[in-house]
Amino acid sequence: MLFSNRCKYDIGFGQPGVPEGDRVIIDTVPDKLPWLLLPHDTQCESLKFYDLSRNKVHELNLPEVLLGGVSVEVSRGWLAIAKKGQYIRDTKYSSYLSFKPIPDTEIFLFNPLSGAIHPLPSLSTLVPYYYSFVTNCIFNLGGYNVAEFIRRIELSSADPSKSIIALRFNEFEANNCGNLALCRVGDRCWSTFPRETDRDLEFGDIMFYSGDLCVLSQKIEHVETHIFKLAEDDEVRIKFIPVSTAARLPFIEVEHWGHNMATIKHALYEPYLVESINGELLIVVAHNVCYAYYDEDEDEESLDGDMDALEEERLGEGEGDFEHFFEEGDHFEPFYFEVSGFDVMEMDPNAGMMIWRSVQSLSDQLIFLTSGGRSVSVPANDLPCGIQRNCIFFLENDNYFSEVFNDYETREEVLHRRVSRESGICYLESGRIERLFPSSNRLLKCKVGWFTPTP
Repeated sequence: MLFSNRCKYDIGFGQPGVPEGDRVIIDTVPDKLPWLLLPHDTQCESLKFYDLSRNKVHELNLPEVLLGGVSVEVSRGWLAIAKKGQYIRDTKYSSYLSFKPIPDTEIFLFNPLSGAIHPLPSLSTLVPYYYSFVTNCIFNLGGYNVAEFIRRIELSSADPSKSIIALRFNEFEANNCGNLALCRVGDRCWSTFPRETDRDLEFGDIMFYSGDLCVLSQKIEHVETHIFKLAEDDEVRIKFIPVSTAARLPFIEVEHWGHNMATIKHALYEPYLVESINGELLIVVAHNVCYAYYDEDEDEESLDGDMDALEEERLGEGEGDFEHFFEEGDHFEPFYFEVSGFDVMEMDPNAGMMIWRSVQSLSDQLIFLTSGGRSVSVPANDLPCGIQRNCIFFLENDNYFSEVFNDYETREEVLHRRVSRESGICYLESGRIERLFPSSNRLLKCKVGWFTPTP
C-alpha cells in the first residue's frame, strides 16, 4: 500500500516533479533494501527510484552526455544506459531488408549516486547480430526497441574498471535462444561467444559467481565448462548449468472458458540465478500460467494433440521451445502470461551431474527478482515496517510478439495486446501472491529493476 500510494503517478507514466524533501541525500545510514528504478523514456532528464527503506521517491538528474538515453539493465549498483548514436551502414552483412543506414546504439555504465560514467563498446560491434536485429524489426514490425535486444548485462565486480562485463542479447528470430558477448571497459568491441554449428546451445539468465560466469541452459544434461578468451588475452571460465531438472512441473492442465479462451497451467517457467546472503548459488524458478485464444472450430482430438506436443517440448523431448510452439501452432495464441508461484533450489555448480536441494524457506533473507538486471538477496533482519521476511519481490519486463497483425497496425499496436509485465510479492510460506500494480499495456523502451545503492 505504501508503494502504491507513493508511486501511483510514476506507475501511470506521468512525470510529476519530486518534492524537495524527497530528493535523495546520501547519508551514513546504509540501505537495507534495494531501490526500484521506475519507468522512464528518452525525454526524461532525470531518473526516479522508489526507496523501500525510507518510503520515498528519489529523483536523480542525468548528466548531459546521457540525455536521450534510457536504462536497459541494472547490475551491482550501476545502470546500463542505451543512447542512440550515429547512423551506420553494414556493407558486409547488409541484405534486401535495408538499403539505408541505421542508428548505432551507445552503451554507458552509469552510477546515479556518484555520477561516474564508463562507456562500453557500441552495439554495432556485435556483427552481424545488431544490424540484423534492427533491420529485421524495422522491416517486419515498423520499428525496434533496444531494450528487447539487450537481455542481460552483468558485471563481475562493483568496480567496472576492474570488471569483466557480460552481455546476453537477442536475435530477431521468434525461437531465438540468445547469444553471449563479453568485454572490459576500454575495449573497442564486444567479443562474441562462438556458437557451435552442431548444437543448439541456449543462453538463459547469467551471473558471475565465485569468479565464473554461470549461464542457465535448458538443453543440456550436466554442467559444461568453457574457457573463453577476450581481446587482451583475458580468460573467462563460463559454466553452462542445466535447469530442466530444477523445474520439474506437474502435467499440463488446460481449462477452457468463454467462447474461445483457455488457461494453460504448468506449461512455462522462467529460471533466475541469485547469490544468497550466505554465498550459496540459488536458482529461483518462476512458474507461469498462460492465457490463450484457441480455435473453437478445431475438434477435441486436435487440441489434445497440441497439448501432447507441448508436453514433449516442455520436457525437452521435442524440437524447438515453448515460444516456438505457441507461435507456430495452429490452435493456440497466448495473450498473457501470469506468474503463479516460485520454487527455490540450491545447487553446487562444481558438481558435474548437479546436486540440487530444495529450499523451503528464506527465513533469514529476502529475494528481489527481476528480468531487468541482476537479482539480489538481502538480510531479513531489522526490516522496515510493512516488509515481511521469507518473500520474493519480482519484476518482469517482457514484451511478447503477436502474430495477429496487419499492414495497418503499427508496432506499438502489435505488441499492445501481448505485454505481460508481472510484478508483485510472493509469500513463500503460503504461496500467496500480491500484485504491486497492474500489468500496463504499454511498450516501454526502458527496463525497471532493483538498484542497489553503492556511492
